[in-house]
Amino acid sequence: MTGPTVSTALSARDLRLGYSAEHTVVEDLSVSVPDARITAIVGPNACGKSTLLRGLARLLRPSAGTVLLDGEDISRLAPVTLATRLGMLPQQPVAPDGITVADLVGRGRHPHQRWFRQWSEADEQAVTDALAATGLDELAERGVDELSGGQRQRVWIALALAQGPSIMLLDEPTTFLDLAHQLDVLDLLRRLNAERATTIVMVLHDLELAARYAHHLIAMRDGRVEAEGPPGEVVTEETVHRVFGVEAMVMPDPLTHTPLVLPRPRV
Repeated sequence: MTGPTVSTALSARDLRLGYSAEHTVVEDLSVSVPDARITAIVGPNACGKSTLLRGLARLLRPSAGTVLLDGEDISRLAPVTLATRLGMLPQQPVAPDGITVADLVGRGRHPHQRWFRQWSEADEQAVTDALAATGLDELAERGVDELSGGQRQRVWIALALAQGPSIMLLDEPTTFLDLAHQLDVLDLLRRLNAERATTIVMVLHDLELAARYAHHLIAMRDGRVEAEGPPGEVVTEETVHRVFGVEAMVMPDPLTHTPLVLPRPRV
C-alpha cells in the first residue's frame, strides 16, 4: 500500500558533492523536501549536512547528479530567478560595519531590482512585513552590531524573508545561541511556516529540538541518508545508534509527544 503523494518543489537526484576531486563528502544522495513543511537535516559532525545544504542552494556545484527546483535544474536558472525563489542563511553571516537593521533587511530586495526598476513601494512593504514578522519593528534604526546574538539571527531571517522566497535554507541557525534564544529562533521559524506556508530546510545539531520543531527529518552519516521521514519514524533507538553511535532510550516527550532521546551512561 502506498502512502499519500507529498508535494515537493526542491529535490536532489544522485547527488555527489565535494570540495575537490579527491574529497567527496556527499555520494549518490537523493532527497525530496516536502513543500510547506519544516525539514531538519541531522547527523554527527562532518557527515555532510552543511555540504548538502550548500548543494541545494547552488553554493556548491555537484560533480554528479542534479538539484531540481520546481522541476528545473537549478544550474540552469538565472541567479536573480533563483534568489527570488530560494533564500539561504549561511553559518555565521557577517554584516557590514555600522549598517542598521532596516538597511540590512532591505538588501534582501536586491534580486528584485533592475536598472529600469529601482526601489518601490512593494520593496518598502516587503521590508516592513519582514521586520514585523520577525518582531524587529522597534529595532529598525538600530545598528546590527548593537544587537544580541538572538536579535541578529532574527535580522538575517528577516533579510531572507524580504527576498520573498517560497523556500528558506538555514545552516545551523541556532549555533552559539543560548537555549532561550534557540527556542525564540525556532518558534519564529515555525510561525513563519504556519502563517506563510514557507518551506524551511535547516541543519540542526540538537536532535531533540529537530524532532520537536520539524515535520520531516533527514538523518545523515558519512555523506549518505540513513533515514528520512517524520520524527516519530526516524528517531528510534536503532537509528540513533546507527547514525550517532549512541546507545539510548527513546520515549515520547511528556510535553510535546515528540521523540525524547535519553543516552545510556557509558560508564
